[in-house]
Amino acid sequence: MPNRTIFKAYFIVIVLLLQNDGSYAVSPIKPNIVLIMADDLGIGDIGCYGNDSIRTPNIDRLAKEGVKLTHHIAAAPLCTPSRAAFMTGRYPLRSGMDCDNGCRVLFWTGSSGGLPPNETTFAKILQQQGYTTGLIGKWHLGVNCESAGDHCHHPLNHGFDYFFGMPFTLFNDCKIKMPSEMHVAFQSELWFYTHVISLAIVTLVVGRLTGLLSFSWKAITGFAFCGFLFFISWYSCYGFIRYWNCLLMRNHEITEQPMNLEGTTSLMVKESLAFIKRNQKRPFLLFVSFLHVHTPLVTNERFLGTSQHGLYGDNVEEMDWMVGVFAEPPPNLRSVNLFQAVAAPLTDLRRRCGMLCAVGLVFGSRVVSRMGMVECGLEGWNAGGAAARGEECGRRGERGRAVVVELGTHRRGGSSLHENKPGI
Repeated sequence: MPNRTIFKAYFIVIVLLLQNDGSYAVSPIKPNIVLIMADDLGIGDIGCYGNDSIRTPNIDRLAKEGVKLTHHIAAAPLCTPSRAAFMTGRYPLRSGMDCDNGCRVLFWTGSSGGLPPNETTFAKILQQQGYTTGLIGKWHLGVNCESAGDHCHHPLNHGFDYFFGMPFTLFNDCKIKMPSEMHVAFQSELWFYTHVISLAIVTLVVGRLTGLLSFSWKAITGFAFCGFLFFISWYSCYGFIRYWNCLLMRNHEITEQPMNLEGTTSLMVKESLAFIKRNQKRPFLLFVSFLHVHTPLVTNERFLGTSQHGLYGDNVEEMDWMVGVFAEPPPNLRSVNLFQAVAAPLTDLRRRCGMLCAVGLVFGSRVVSRMGMVECGLEGWNAGGAAARGEECGRRGERGRAVVVELGTHRRGGSSLHENKPGI
């Protein structure tokens, strides 16, 4: 049971950090917790793990001043099952969030599946201990069950008091003029059949007009109408993927549909700092789940062309800047005292494209594209699926996503969890 062992180790590390200060054992102070997860980040693409050509000074600082771990066991190499395991500490197959038939990720925001409501997440546990909990960024664990508005798989039903971000995931279809990643082979088949039907209709019309064919206009019109219905039936789905999947929500309300990709980075930073400011008088958990560095690598103009490794390197350096915003909060938030103890990323040293994480659970991801329509698990998700198309490692080396855990202190009466003990 390697994953279960890892999950226990996660909490053991936290407990040891809290009990290093003898006074905390009898103190009512609870630490503020900030989790920062990067999506599809390569193990060799940040400085603290040996990269000297992509600049990540803020992440490197967290590793230097905190704890850097170098091994993990991945629960899955895909978004949905790996995030289910991260949230629950259980194999994703146990919660119906994985299967062995190629249908392994949620492919539609409107699908009727997701993380079962009866699963226990770390957010629920902290919520029960009096924490205010928030998730900013990517979810990708489902939204609805029986109807479009029941939101039974929504983050707010899994222990989070506040959510702002994508209920789905960032991918090429979210950006105009980018090639589609959604069921590419299946879309090609649909376009082929559409062209065949269109050619058949043209042939029938020309044959009828020239007298070479004796089909009635009524039969030709009926055939053309059926062909039109066929086209509309699939194009209404695949032709508007950006509208159906690429959206932002605040709690239960859709705020952007489709979302403005170029403005998402600043929105995530703004929402995260606002959450900290709102809850600076009480203990909180903030889970910042970056859209970086998943394709299509949306990068603000300020960072374009600044790295030695093209758009991917630019995107990594922009992500590092975002981490720096949390490490050096604005003056009006510095009294919150978030950053006295830091646990920096774990890494996987295996030759698989995996994930980076901090103090515990680590999971992978890879680009997926094939069609699958199989129900997975008794209580799991069941709308569309995918099989791996390729690992797209490239410069990323062993690709994955990173989680940085930042522990701090919820101040009460001026006391501090790690007073005079910097760098724990």
